[in-house]
Amino acid sequence: MNPKVSGQTMRAVSNFLLTIYMVTIGAISLYDMVLTVRYSETLRQLELNPIGRWLMQLDQLPKNSLPDLTWFLAAKGLGTAIVLLVIFTITRRRARLGHPVGAGVSLCQIVLAMYLCYGTVE
Repeated sequence: MNPKVSGQTMRAVSNFLLTIYMVTIGAISLYDMVLTVRYSETLRQLELNPIGRWLMQLDQLPKNSLPDLTWFLAAKGLGTAIVLLVIFTITRRRARLGHPVGAGVSLCQIVLAMYLCYGTVE
């Protein structure tokens, strides 16, 4: 570590990076939820996640109607909140561990956003 860099500067950089991770993860998760609602009529055919498919099967609506997305969206929102809380907690307690975790999850979310924007279902 460079002795010229103060602890206060390191904390500021750490906080900045943590903010970037959290905004990236939260924004892409929100975008995914918006697309979920927007394409709800075809979601049963398009959803690739088996847990998501199972959550959509919990509704008791007829097959050709719009799915009830309450459980599905609640699970997505709760999952995102838990991930953000874990990354925040790890980064605050052990920045050397938290930053790679935050960067890794952020990168996965960016790949998800690229897939949502440019991917195809074949």
